[in-house]
Amino acid sequence: MIIQSLQDYYERLSQDSQSGVAPVGYSKAKVAFDFNLSVSGELLDIFPLYEMKGKKKISRDMLVPEQVKRSSGVNSNYLCDNSSYVLGIDDKGNEQRTKDCFIAFKELHNKILTGVADEGAKAVLAFLNSREAGQSTEKTIQDNLEHLLEGGNIVFKLDGQAGYIHDRSPIKKAWENYQETNKADAYIAQCLVSGEKGPIALLHPSIKGVIGAQSAGASIVSFNDDAYVSYGKKQSYNAPVSTNVTFAYTTALNYLLSNPKNRLRIGDATTVFWAERELEENLIAAFFDPPEEPKEQEGMQIDYTSVQKIRDILMQLREGKKPVNTDIDEKTHFCILGLAPNAARISIRYYYQGEFGTLMRNIGLHYADMSIILPKDYHPLFPPVWRILKETAARGKTENIPPILGGALMRAILGGGAYPQSLYSVILSRIRADRTVNPIRVGVIKACLLRKARIYGQKEKEGTIKMSLNTENTNPGYLLGRLFALLEIAQQDSADNKLNATIVDRCYGTASTTPAAVFPMLVNLSKHHLKKIKSTKPALGYALDNKMQEVVDALDDTKGLQRYLNLDEQGLFVLGYYQQKQDWYTSKKKGGGDIDGGN
Repeated sequence: MIIQSLQDYYERLSQDSQSGVAPVGYSKAKVAFDFNLSVSGELLDIFPLYEMKGKKKISRDMLVPEQVKRSSGVNSNYLCDNSSYVLGIDDKGNEQRTKDCFIAFKELHNKILTGVADEGAKAVLAFLNSREAGQSTEKTIQDNLEHLLEGGNIVFKLDGQAGYIHDRSPIKKAWENYQETNKADAYIAQCLVSGEKGPIALLHPSIKGVIGAQSAGASIVSFNDDAYVSYGKKQSYNAPVSTNVTFAYTTALNYLLSNPKNRLRIGDATTVFWAERELEENLIAAFFDPPEEPKEQEGMQIDYTSVQKIRDILMQLREGKKPVNTDIDEKTHFCILGLAPNAARISIRYYYQGEFGTLMRNIGLHYADMSIILPKDYHPLFPPVWRILKETAARGKTENIPPILGGALMRAILGGGAYPQSLYSVILSRIRADRTVNPIRVGVIKACLLRKARIYGQKEKEGTIKMSLNTENTNPGYLLGRLFALLEIAQQDSADNKLNATIVDRCYGTASTTPAAVFPMLVNLSKHHLKKIKSTKPALGYALDNKMQEVVDALDDTKGLQRYLNLDEQGLFVLGYYQQKQDWYTSKKKGGGDIDGGN
């Protein structure tokens, strides 16, 4: 299904002259050098094609004859390869192998270009046939030897003529004829994707651009060991896919991975997406990484109209409304694919396809479930998935995000199902560890509890989980969280917010799990705090006292002070704590009089 979808996408790209996607028989490669040849095959000069970004060399992307897949052994490319093949020179310490590489390069080009009536073909053959492996006495080679040994690809150019030799029409025709000849000698079987009989790919081209995978690329489909030999079928003949389909899906996937517009990082997974129409395709990235509210920054050009349009769409979706004044086609088909590295191979973290309308509804449901009352001027309004995942990581480092959590979260968002229990548990653990209760973490807690209640048909519980403070929620965990917030406010206000550490820093873990062990002490301590506040800010002190008593009375009417809180109650503790603080600091009046709650 994945391969079929990628093949279909390639077919659409190939019909668009502006896409830049490689045609059949060609591929994109990183090229570092241009060998300038005379018509007689003399190497006149070497021109670097890379750019320096700091201390890093960035080679030029170039469309070249399709590159072979090399893991071991000797296998030459056509008119684009490194110094081992083009010159028989490297610093790998295996002289015989290097010599064999040059011989393979020379033999391939003599086989393809002999008899081709083109100056470029004759120049390349003259250059190769006049050399021996390892020959490097020319001044131009010696001047560039250090850089050549770094391994960048080399292409050829005819002196005084525009374009590269591999782009000349007779040269391309010779390459295409060679490929057709190879297909005629290939293993023929029924393709598992297309259902048609044809040449089967022995090796699938490497996939490049997956974060964490080998820089040379990795495989989605591969069979390498003798253990995978079945009925005499070696390597990818075990799962026969035609050469045309193999080329199409790998080219399409490499195109997506190389295009920032179609690529996101979510946890340890590199996510790519595509759609039948450009409008919907562009919106997918905006849904999972929404643009911040536009702010003018020096040296930045901001498309205010597009940013606001996206935010308006997300706002409508969050409110359960159908976006208006847009050209969105809800029937547009789309695909989202998550890839993660696994040694020399790539694993599929998740794959989702469907109609764009369904995606919008599920995205809207996600943001609705995540929505929580926010402090003034807080951003982001729509937390991107990567921000959510960073909240699960120790010290907020991407490398500390729990493995596979990103995939599980994406599946929940895309399908509208339950959020992973591991997400809920790890957020609770992070709050206990660093005592940070921020809107994103609280939003995750709320969303997990809300969706769990909805899925299990717990309508009464679902109705108590709100964006802002719910004074009707009598869950002990929620009430204890509210009380803890008020106790902290009393402590801070009694010291004019000059404390180095509050009860949150000292007691949060115990208060949120075994409240009976600490709350009596905290309540008793608050009497001293309230007394001090009442002496300087009477309205504030009495408002706090009344609010605490209100919560304590509600606790007494339920289960009283709990010895232990289960996981659901611990989440409601977080929710109650956060919402009570936001309500207190945003209210204009408390207890019938103006108060200075601070912030």
